[in-house]
Amino acid sequence: MLKYLFKKNLWTLFNTLAIIGFFLLLLIGYAQYRNSLEKFRTELVYLSKAAQSTTLHYLMQQEMLLDLLGSEITRSGRTVRREHLQALFDRLMKINPAIAGFAISDPDGNVYIVSSNNDPEKIPNLKQQPESRQTFLEALDSQYMVPGRVYYLNAIDTWILPLRKAIRTQDGKVLAVISIGLKLDDAITIWKEQVKSNTILSIVLDKSWYRIYQSDKPASRYPRFYNRPLDTERIDKIEEALFRENGMHLEDLRKSDRCALITFPSFLHEKELISWYYLPRYRLWIHYHLPFRHVVSELLPAWRNILILYFIVLAIVFYLFRTIDTIEKKRTRELLHQALHDRLTDLPNRIFLQRAIRNWIYPDAPPFAICFIDLDNFKNINDRMGHHYGDLILVEVAKRLKSTLSKNTLLIRHGGDEFILLLPECRQESLAKIAGEIIESVSKPMQIGKTVFTLGVSIGISCYPDNGEELFELLSAADIAMYTAKKRKNSFAFFSTEFKALRDRNSIIEQELRSALEKEEFYVVYQPQIDRNGDLHGVEALIRWESKKLGNVPPDRFVQIAEESGLMPKIGHFVLKKSLEEIGNLQKQCDINFFVSINVSIRQFHENDFTGKLLEEIQETGFDPSRIVIEITESLFIEELEQIVRLLQEIKTKGVRIALDDFGTGYSSLSLLKKLPIDELKIDKSFIDTLLTEKESEAMVNAIITLGKNLGFDIVAEGVEERRQYTWLVEKGCDLYQGYLFAKPMRIDKLMKFIEKSTSTTSNLL
Repeated sequence: MLKYLFKKNLWTLFNTLAIIGFFLLLLIGYAQYRNSLEKFRTELVYLSKAAQSTTLHYLMQQEMLLDLLGSEITRSGRTVRREHLQALFDRLMKINPAIAGFAISDPDGNVYIVSSNNDPEKIPNLKQQPESRQTFLEALDSQYMVPGRVYYLNAIDTWILPLRKAIRTQDGKVLAVISIGLKLDDAITIWKEQVKSNTILSIVLDKSWYRIYQSDKPASRYPRFYNRPLDTERIDKIEEALFRENGMHLEDLRKSDRCALITFPSFLHEKELISWYYLPRYRLWIHYHLPFRHVVSELLPAWRNILILYFIVLAIVFYLFRTIDTIEKKRTRELLHQALHDRLTDLPNRIFLQRAIRNWIYPDAPPFAICFIDLDNFKNINDRMGHHYGDLILVEVAKRLKSTLSKNTLLIRHGGDEFILLLPECRQESLAKIAGEIIESVSKPMQIGKTVFTLGVSIGISCYPDNGEELFELLSAADIAMYTAKKRKNSFAFFSTEFKALRDRNSIIEQELRSALEKEEFYVVYQPQIDRNGDLHGVEALIRWESKKLGNVPPDRFVQIAEESGLMPKIGHFVLKKSLEEIGNLQKQCDINFFVSINVSIRQFHENDFTGKLLEEIQETGFDPSRIVIEITESLFIEELEQIVRLLQEIKTKGVRIALDDFGTGYSSLSLLKKLPIDELKIDKSFIDTLLTEKESEAMVNAIITLGKNLGFDIVAEGVEERRQYTWLVEKGCDLYQGYLFAKPMRIDKLMKFIEKSTSTTSNLL
């Protein structure tokens, strides 16, 4: 996946990595948050238990003091020893300054003995006073000391934490209730030590829900805070949170020894982590508050560092990707330029033209002209001087063409010695002037090395939309006009009504071609190839078209049209499949093996995965690959030589043989032949036709045979029609022969009879 993204869209990969990194950052941050939260939860549990233990120890000390006083009271009597007890109270207050005073009341709440710093008559009835009634009643029922609500004592100007315990006789009857008042500021010293940074400790009375201590709100500054209990709504929310997060109620927590943790919004609607711990002996709730902002604030430095590291890494990766992107864009531009431009002349090529034509042909597009430019006698220079000189001439011609033309024109190297020119002009006078300037420029002598060459140029001109509304129509019209000009050499011609009939016939042929396969109008004929012994070596598969509308259409009429209109790959696939099926069945019936040669067009080679389709067809038919010969023409190597050679080598590794057809008429050179993975050279029929009448043809054929033999190729002669031709070729060492002297192309049924007849006698074909 990443490899696909890297190839297709570099910045998609970068964005994907950035998003993945960001989510990893979130996961790391969340994991740190969970770890930190767990640490704080553990710390709150520890603090709660420590505060409970400290509170219990401290209150039990006070309870022991009350027990000692109670023992003294029960031993002395309340009326006889009043002065003694008061003196005892005063001594204890001097020993412990945290004690604000003592008081003894009867079970009905009437105070009758106090420490000397208080007046019993000024102390209200503890059972009737609202502030003390509940805890007083709890003291009457409890075996333990009971803490009461804190209150402000005017006499000594301080806040008091009252502690009460019932004094009982041996049979359990309440004799009196002794109360001790602790100065709150001194008493809370023990709790202050339990408060850690960022936490808030609260101690609350059970049932009444009054606070006796909260670390962040001293009673001296927040009296109203201590004079009202927790509101019912808050207690209900605590119950809900406790059940939601711990599966228990407050009553369950009272009966357990568990410290429960809940999350809860404070009065300011800030989320808090709260611990709840119950002290059953003294009916107190001990709980800590930890605002979540402190949890987050502890993580901020780590988060900041991670975020900084993330952006640093992201910046480095961004710089790396930008560098790669710059390199890739440059490389893509170079590759695109190579794909769209001719390597030799650096002019735009045919692929470029296919893309650029949309800027010329569109609805309501202005008229323009196409000039088809072809060099005269260029083939002779290639044959005589070699392709090295030919290439240098093409480069010079390209320079001259570019120097002649204006900037708003488009010059294309169409292939070989052909150039295409698009001009935003359709007036014949202007076009004639431009064509004349091109002819004059190209026709000037050019020196290549030590040799001076003079070339002519033929130009055919067509106009949009008069001569066609599609590129192939315009090119076909310009090509027809160019061949007219070529008859005169070094001239130009406009496509005119004289060529319209031919163009219309070609158009009709193209239209009929498009449906010919569906109508099953194509068929394959086979022309035998004979070896030097006169035996059947193989056959060449040839396409034929019997149109229901046009009748029999010769191959030289429809093949080029099929190539130009892009129909040749389908037709070529039909020939391949049909010939392999028919010849395969014939060989099985006749119990004979021979080669079948199949022509492959330029457009077929440019198909996506041509090699794969070819091998797939061979595998489906079960034909022996070593008995298949793929015939290619020299024009295939005008462009993209390396790619074509690679495809041919891939085909050959599967056992398929390669033949170079029409050799001697096109682009091939000795250096090219050495590169090509071919097995056969087929001498073009035009040389065989004049073999016995023209010395040049005789010399050319002789040279081809000698060259092919030296390179290890089999030599095939096409168009052998006379026995004298055959005899001459045999003497020169030609390997295979094909022509009317032996047999015309025939359908599969006649081929079977031909084979049966030829095998019935030895060398019957001779």
